[in-house]
Order: sequence, then C-alpha cells, then structure tokens
Amino acid sequence: MSTPGINQLDADLRKTVQRTSYMRQLFYIVVLLVALAGQVSGAVEALGIPMIWAIPAVGALELGGIVVLANADVRRRLGERAVASRILSAAIAAFAVAFNWMAHDNKLLAGFFAGMSALGYLVWLMHTENQRRDRLRAKGDLPPTTPAYEVVGHWVRHPWLTLRAKNLAKADSRLGLYTSIAAAKAEKRKEQRTAAIAKVLHRKIRAAVDPTTADIAVAVYDLDEIAVRLADGADYDGLTALIAADLAPARLAAVTGTPAPVQAAAQSDPLPVLDTEEQHALPPADERGAARDDERRAAREAVARATEAAAEGTVIATAAVPSALGGLRGELEGILPAAPATRRARSRTAPVTHETSEAVEIGEEPTLTPTPLMRDGSLRNQVYQLLYDHVPANDRRDVVALTTLVGELLDLDDVERLTASNYVRTWKNEADAGRRAAVNGRHLEGILPAQG
Repeated sequence: MSTPGINQLDADLRKTVQRTSYMRQLFYIVVLLVALAGQVSGAVEALGIPMIWAIPAVGALELGGIVVLANADVRRRLGERAVASRILSAAIAAFAVAFNWMAHDNKLLAGFFAGMSALGYLVWLMHTENQRRDRLRAKGDLPPTTPAYEVVGHWVRHPWLTLRAKNLAKADSRLGLYTSIAAAKAEKRKEQRTAAIAKVLHRKIRAAVDPTTADIAVAVYDLDEIAVRLADGADYDGLTALIAADLAPARLAAVTGTPAPVQAAAQSDPLPVLDTEEQHALPPADERGAARDDERRAAREAVARATEAAAEGTVIATAAVPSALGGLRGELEGILPAAPATRRARSRTAPVTHETSEAVEIGEEPTLTPTPLMRDGSLRNQVYQLLYDHVPANDRRDVVALTTLVGELLDLDDVERLTASNYVRTWKNEADAGRRAAVNGRHLEGILPAQG
C-alpha cells in the first residue's frame, strides 16, 4: 500500500481512538449513576440508612473497586505485579455486585442493578489491560501483533506450519502474512537438510573413529556452512548430463524395445569461397583423384587391421589419415562428386573414423564379437584417448551425446559418468579451439602462395 494510504488510515485510527475515549467516559458516568441508584435504594430499603448518608457510603463502595484497580494498573506499568491491589479490587467489585443483588426484593430489578455494577468494573478492567499491553509492546517487552491467518487455508490444513509462522512473525514484526508462511517453510527445509547432513557426517566420521568422536565432530562443525559449501560446489551441468543420458532416445528405445529414430547427419561448416588466384593454386583434378584413391586404399587397410585386432580380443583405434594437400583440399572434397560407396556398420567396441567425409568401400568382413575396452590409466586419460580415437574432426555432437558415447564404450556407472562429463566438456572446448585454429591456418595457406 502506498504511503498516502497508510497516512490516511493512521489519521482515521487516531480519530476513532479519540471518539472511543469520549464514548467510554460517557458510558462510565451512566453505569456509575445506575449502579449508585441501585446501591442507594438497596441501602435505604434493606439497611434503613437515611438517604443523605447512603449516597456517600455506597458511592465509596462502588468507586472503591475502580480506584484500587487503577492503583494496581499503575504499579504493574512500573514493573510490579501488584497482586494484593488486584485481589482487593476484585473483592470490592464482587461485594458491590452481591449487595445490589441481595438488597432488593424484586430480583429482576436486583439483577439489573447488579449487572450494571459488574459491567462497569469489567469494562474498566479491559481498558486498563489494553493500555498496559500497549505500553509493553512499545517498550519491546511484548511481541507485536501477528497476521490474521486463515482458519481453513492455514490453521486447519497446516496447523503446525501456521504456528511456526506465527512465532516467526512475533520475533520479527517485518514479516507479513505470506512472508511468515514462506519463512516457516524455509526453516522447515533447513531443519530437514541439517538433519540429513548431520546423519551423513556422523556416518562418515564414525567409519574412521569411535562414535563418541563422531558425535563431537557433528556438534563442532557448522552444518549450515557445510550446506552452503555443498550448494556452491554443486555440479548442475554434470547432474543434468547424467539425467539426460538416461533420457536419451537410444536408451529409452532399448528399454521399450522400439527402434530409435535415425538422426540426420550433422551439417559441416560452410566452406570458404576461393577467389581466382586460390583456385589456380590448387593441384589438377587428376592429381586430386589419385590422392583420394590413395586415401581410400589406406582407409581399407586400416579397417582390415582393426578387424583383425578386434578378433584377437584387443581394441585398436585407427588414427586419422593425414591428407597430402592439407586441410584446404579436405574441405574442397565436400563439393566434388564422390564415388559410390557402401558404409560399413561400425562396431561399438571398435569404431573406426577417418578425416574425410566419404564412405569407405568395404567388402565382406567377419562378424565381430563385442569386447570390453581396456580400463588402464586414469579416467581422464581414458576419456581423452577414446574421444581422440573415435570422434572425427568435423563431429558436431554436444557434450550430452559425447558423454553417452563415452559411458557406453567404457561401461561407466552413474558416478563415473558424472565425473566423465566434466572431462568431455573440457576436451570439446579444446577440440573446438583447435578446429578454429586449423581453419584460420588453412585460410592462410591459401592466401600466402598467391601473395608470393
């Protein structure tokens, strides 16, 4: 709410308080007169006291309870309990009410006078208590008023959570209705998190030392600080990659038994446009054709060697075949007509890659028996070696797909996949940086001979 609106409400509240004060004073006067009339008439009828003496006598009795109660209120505001004054005030008021009831033969009239006497005393008592609470609240000795929580939405559905929110609102007056509910939920989650961390920490320490030392360690360490550091060091990317690997279409298809959809081949980067001088610098077409034949022959020999090695139970990753004309000739082959070829289905345990994008012509080959990869060396070295051997230079798969490939080839569990995803991300960044540098170098190779 805006500030002008709050000021208007405060002004209305001040007017209401002043108007209520006037009405309360008028009420006290009327009630006192009625109670005095009852006391005087009862004293005259029952006790036979003359009217001139009955008026001051019963007036002192009627006002006595109010005076003693006001004195008790003053002492309580000063920090005392004023138990004696409060008991005496209640006794005087009870005697005045009883005298009004017993002094009249007409019980209906007696009840009316007795009720008015009791009503005046109770209203005065409530007013003094309200003033005392306002003073305590202004001094900070009484908690502020709490928000008005909904009966069904809060107290009935979530009683303990609402009670916690009310206690938080008492401790911090800045908390409103919904902010106190949110703070109560956050406090509950914090307690659950702290209990879980304490349980894990106790179990970890007890595995190394005795249970008493584990209890001391749990009491000494700041569990909230541990929770903060765990949240700061959480690997959200790795966990997302781990979950995405389980949700990959190939894995889901293997579970459900339905064939996985065939993905379209990744598009290669657009080739640079060569000017006339760069085209003259290229070798003749017949030399390029002979070079491609040499590459095909070398690739067939490499595949044959990989097939023989897989049959013996070892896995050999064929290295990329270097091009005689450099990276520029390899990019130009993408736009030249390629000879018809058949693609060999790659084995999971011994995939074969080469630098060119052309398919390799393979004749009949023996059926390979899948053999697990050798797990030698650190996990980082294994991941890097596998990526270097099985991922072509123009591969455009993302980190999730490469992590899935590494996990399947190395037969990693969930924890190892989570660690391997970081290594895959680092390797891909390095590989992308290397490809950019290679493209720049190929551009320079095409320009420098023309300038020379």
